[in-house]
Amino acid sequence: MNYRHPPLARSSCKGMTMIEVLVAAVIIGVGLLGVASLQVTALQGASNAEYRSRATDLIASLADRMRANLDGVDINSYSDATANTAADCANPPATICAMTPNATNTSGVTQCDPAEMAAFDLWEVRCSNGVQNSLPRGLMSIACTEGAAPPGDTCAPLSPMVITITWQVQDSAATPVTETVVATIIPGAP
Repeated sequence: MNYRHPPLARSSCKGMTMIEVLVAAVIIGVGLLGVASLQVTALQGASNAEYRSRATDLIASLADRMRANLDGVDINSYSDATANTAADCANPPATICAMTPNATNTSGVTQCDPAEMAAFDLWEVRCSNGVQNSLPRGLMSIACTEGAAPPGDTCAPLSPMVITITWQVQDSAATPVTETVVATIIPGAP
């Protein structure tokens, strides 16, 4: 038995026209561009949150170091008024006051006075996996805010110390934006 379909009339053929396909492609393309834009914004936000977290950790590290070296705070060794604010990260301080975590012996480690320990602490936080190495165009400043005298004089023992860390990121228009974390600590009295 041969059964043949009757020929279909041109008006009964239904399908998508090229214009409908192009409109659907444009709508999908616009949606994908929106998703891509959201992805870029999310990545920028995650990156900035990571930088902010690093800056906070570095401030906490310096605060702990200051509390461990109160005599260095008392002689104003941590304040930028007497410390080298533009640390040369290529050259560590002449006196190495502590071991690195992966060191296996104590050769080269010296017993330091409070000023040498402060210089070493500042170099460690600014340079050795610190502000200048882990934050884009990162800078750190430290100021004794209360009872501070001219450079070379002492900072009051319980004076607040303001630690400021700045770095630069780019916004969605590729414009540099400076981000800042500021913390005020009171190291304590010797």
